Amino acid sequence: MEFSDGDTERRYRRHIEGPVANYVSRMLVVWGVLWLLFGLSDYYQFGFSLTLYGVWAARLILFCGLLASAALVRQRPWLATSGLVMTPAALVGMTSLFALYFISAEDNIRWLAAVNMVLILELFVLFPNRTVYSLGIALYTAVGTWVSVQLNIGETTPIRMILLAAFLLIPAVSGWFAAQRFETTRRREFMALELARAEIERRAALEAKLLEQAQTDPLTGAFNRRAYAGAAQREMCRARVSGQPLSFVMLDLDHFKRVNDTFGHATGDAALVSTANLCREVLRESDIFGRLGGEEFILIMPGTDQYQARAIAETIRTRLAGSDLVSGSHCVRLTATLAVTQFDASDEDLDDVLRRADAALYEGKNAGRDRVEAA
Repeated sequence: MEFSDGDTERRYRRHIEGPVANYVSRMLVVWGVLWLLFGLSDYYQFGFSLTLYGVWAARLILFCGLLASAALVRQRPWLATSGLVMTPAALVGMTSLFALYFISAEDNIRWLAAVNMVLILELFVLFPNRTVYSLGIALYTAVGTWVSVQLNIGETTPIRMILLAAFLLIPAVSGWFAAQRFETTRRREFMALELARAEIERRAALEAKLLEQAQTDPLTGAFNRRAYAGAAQREMCRARVSGQPLSFVMLDLDHFKRVNDTFGHATGDAALVSTANLCREVLRESDIFGRLGGEEFILIMPGTDQYQARAIAETIRTRLAGSDLVSGSHCVRLTATLAVTQFDASDEDLDDVLRRADAALYEGKNAGRDRVEAA
């Protein structure tokens, strides 16, 4: 009945833990109140006697134990699904009923046996517990009731005891099958829910991956034109309203065609990836990094003026020039020319900014490359 996989079983118990714990705590309180109410019949059976006081003391002790168990389940809900509360409580309750057979009149013993038959069925229907534990308690109750009747009724016949055994086993067997059917249905619903959740997570991951692919350059992981252009437009609108500075840096690898022609396109791709990784190491989380195309990249820096952007660009240029790219058997020294410009209120869109940065980049190339130019 229980899942053979331990992780699945633990997930299932956590899934039902909350509602089962609430039900168990209420059931224990109700059980305790009913146990006290049944004590009213003790007076008619025993009158005011030491036996009555002893029975009432036992009922009060069990009642307090049930209340304590209810409070414990509220504090630790996992006890409700583990069987560590309901199983001992049911065993103590049933055992206490057996004691009544030895102090009750013979006429009341048949009534007690009938009550036990009902309780055996209720073990499966009303008392939530692990099914295998409920079956064990039911069989314990059936055997205990049969033995108690045998010991405390003077005139018994084999046929009557066989019939009593059958009557006691009927609620145990029928309750077992009913509990099995209910538990199987609930576990199938849980597995269906698990599959639905897995499918939802798979679809969400797929959507996130597709969105990432739609926004990023597959080689370098930088934003593609659609993504960085949209981000730039949003930042320009925000800067225009808030008055906060907004800077742009255009980066172009020097003599990149020579790298491809000399070492091959695989080394050229490795150079682009290495440059992109270096830029991401320097940039902040709020900055936007995109690939313009070929060996050109764009850096968008919200809340950054031109002087701050130039310092960041200089850091990138210095680190790039000071590190060698090792690709296979090739060792390549990379340099880049960078152009820095700050957003101006007269800029209508990103193209205005790029034209200004491109002009500064051209000046840097003509001036010898491996430098930072401001526009």
